[in-house]
Formats: sequence, structure tokens, C-alpha cells
Amino acid sequence: MEGGGLPGSFLSPKDAHKGGRNRLREDKLLAPGGVSVDDFQKVLMKTGLVLVVLGHVSFIAAAILHGTVLRYVTAPHDAVALQYCVVNIVSVTSAIVVISSGIAAIVLSRYLPSTALRWTVFSSGVACALLSLTCALGLLASIAVTFATQGRALLAVCTFGNPDLLALTPDCPFDPTRVYSSSLCLWGISLVLCVTESVFAVRCIQLAHQVLELRPWWGKSSHHTMQESPEPVEGHDLISCTSSVPLTL
Repeated sequence: MEGGGLPGSFLSPKDAHKGGRNRLREDKLLAPGGVSVDDFQKVLMKTGLVLVVLGHVSFIAAAILHGTVLRYVTAPHDAVALQYCVVNIVSVTSAIVVISSGIAAIVLSRYLPSTALRWTVFSSGVACALLSLTCALGLLASIAVTFATQGRALLAVCTFGNPDLLALTPDCPFDPTRVYSSSLCLWGISLVLCVTESVFAVRCIQLAHQVLELRPWWGKSSHHTMQESPEPVEGHDLISCTSSVPLTL
């Protein structure tokens, strides 16, 4: 197999130093589950694209919620109103990190040999997962508090003789008859988006973990690294092929 090896950029310094070893063919490489390198790159790119789309939608939902309701809820001494604003800030920050993580994953799918990109995707994926989970918990708390208080904090800026009788008045900068349902709807959408983002962020972490060849995922054996296809080659049997040195992409 000496005539059909991979380019030198795909080999680790250890493999390049051992010139007597068999070169691994790029089209014969298998990722965990029998996925080729090309398919691995496609999976990584699709994961990045999904993160970019989810991040944009989440950012838009948070921006709409802030522009229609939360910008009027500015009572600094109201704990509920402060919690609403903090959660919305976390949502926007999480969306930006998700978009950045998705872009990094897409770039890595084109430049797998880059060690800096691998660590960038891994670290941004961890930050993305943590922020998305934090955002989901905050949104869940906002929904629960809104149900418990019947949206009183959302209507604090409006002056009513009777808070139970909602009506469109000049004293209220928005339509109080719809702010309750609209806020809950947007929070629900953002909650679903944050949970989905955390799932794909974990998937992105797993993919970056594989190309970094760190300790085995969830403590399992190291067949999770890129390995050669178990196909007999000249001078070697099946057992010697499957026990070859893992490839560093």
C-alpha cells in the first residue's frame, strides 16, 4: 500500500516518522460506526449548519420578545422583571455562541488537519451546550413565574384601575390583552430551540472529541478513533490490519 497513501498533512508526526509502516488510504478510513472520512466531514458540516440555523432563529425569537415586551419591563427593584431581562440576555448570548460554534464546525469539516480548529470546535461546543442548558432552565423558570403571577410583572408598566380587566389604553405602551399569551408563546419556542441546540452541541463535541483523539468517549475502548478498514493487504492478515495505528486527521 506504499503507492496509495494519504497526503502527509493527514498523518501525525509519529506516523510520518515511521516510514516503514503501511500508509493508510483516505478512501479506506473508517470513523466510528463504519463511516468514511468523507461521510464524517459531511456529518460535521450538517451539524454545523443546523447549529447556525438554530442560533439565528433563537436570536430572532429573543429579539422579538425584547422589542415587543421586555424593553418596557425595566423595574430594577422588581425581582421578576429583572429575571426576565437576565434570561433574555442569556438567550441572546447563547444564540451568538451557537452560531459561532456552528460556523467553526463548518470550517473544520473543510480543514480537518488543523489542530487549532479542532480545539476551537471542541471548546465552543462545550460553551454552547452549557449556555443552551442554562438558557433552557432560565426560560423554564420564566414560564413558571409568569404562570404563578399571572403576568403581573409584564403589566407593571401599565396603570389599570382593576388589573383583572385588561383593555387597550393610552397608559400602556403595548396591547395588554395579548402580552401574556405572546410572551409565553415566544418563551416556549425559545425553550424548544435551546434544548435542541444543546443536543446538537453535544453531538458537535462528540465529533470534535473523535478527531482530537482524546480519552475514549464515555470511557469506552479506543475503537472510536479513525481506523483503517479491516481489508487484507499485502504481507498482512486481517488481524494485523485492524490493529494498525489510529489515524490523526
